[in-house]
Amino acid sequence: MRFITADIIFPVSSPPVKNGVIVTEDDGTIRDLINPALSASFTTPSSIEVFSGIICPGFVNAHCHLELSHLKNKLTPGKGLPHFIKEIAANRRSADEEIADAITKAEDEMIKGGMVAVGDISNFNHSFKQKKKDRLLYHTFIEIFDLVPGRAEDVFQKGKQLVMEFHQGKNPEESDPGISITPHAPYTVSEKLLSLISEYATANHSLISIHNQETESENEMFLSRKGNLFDTLNSFGDFYHDWKATGLRSLASTLVHLPACNKIQLVHNTFSSSEDIEWMNRFSKKVWWCTCPNANLFIENKLPDYKLFIEKGCRMTIGTDSYASNRSLSILDEMKTISSSAPFIDFETVLRWATMNGAEFLGFDKTIGSIEKGKSPGLTLIGNFDTGKIKLTEQSFAKKIA
Repeated sequence: MRFITADIIFPVSSPPVKNGVIVTEDDGTIRDLINPALSASFTTPSSIEVFSGIICPGFVNAHCHLELSHLKNKLTPGKGLPHFIKEIAANRRSADEEIADAITKAEDEMIKGGMVAVGDISNFNHSFKQKKKDRLLYHTFIEIFDLVPGRAEDVFQKGKQLVMEFHQGKNPEESDPGISITPHAPYTVSEKLLSLISEYATANHSLISIHNQETESENEMFLSRKGNLFDTLNSFGDFYHDWKATGLRSLASTLVHLPACNKIQLVHNTFSSSEDIEWMNRFSKKVWWCTCPNANLFIENKLPDYKLFIEKGCRMTIGTDSYASNRSLSILDEMKTISSSAPFIDFETVLRWATMNGAEFLGFDKTIGSIEKGKSPGLTLIGNFDTGKIKLTEQSFAKKIA
């Protein structure tokens, strides 16, 4: 049994506790959270571990591309999504050993920084071996894409084969909360392929995650078949020869082909408007909006309008994206960016985005996401925290302590 205390404990599911004492079993399960100010009978044990700063549940990285970790420091920042896509295509291939080594190092970094769960995108099988070590909780999104309707069945079957490989031959039709098949982005998936993904997700009650409105030219493409993104994609071949603009923005053009009854996470949302958010909130009551601020700055040098998402009551999550578009895989670094760019958002709200909201979307909220009796959420220390103003500082750091 361990007794752990800090200046403030943030359980997330309940109000903060100054000088609270967390009691854990040896396996990390929360046995109790004691408020000494309200417990006259509590005697501080001699074995108590005292930390300077605050303690919160382990972080949840709701969107990551672990298999792109070998692209660290290899791409050019600030050139926009069309240029980023070109560089990904040109640099993605590498030796299996290099990819595997980068994945291990990336996972080490995430664990050290207090992360306990990840929603991870997989286009290939590169991360499967590492995930089977069970060092973190993962939900794996097998991401598929192709614009040619005639190839939709073949592409979808390849996605199902990856699911089978993930389960070492287990029937992919069996429902599994740990893996799902999902579309890449509105501009890379045909209506036929979206239909196949939708049918599969409905039958398996599986999660869906899709990149959304990461660049303004994505909306321009769907409205008028023009813009930098369309020109870039069209340069890769004749895939977009028969592609037709819908006259609507990309979100409404695409989400109508996906099931409204499944949990859906929209990722990036850098150029989502008030109308987009209202449309999505009418379409589905099971939507989460994932922000990856440092990746947004790396690619487009722009952040979402967080005030819109707050005003519309959106459920927010936080992701790091990948080392192709980020300098670190640190949820704390993402929280710092949000807090500095949108100081009207209080720390407890951002912390909820980084913990409980991600756990709820990924389906891990029965065990992680908040410090509650019976859960095993992991404990993360945030040091150099301004406990007077309840805010992060530039010097704040995070590390796993349980």
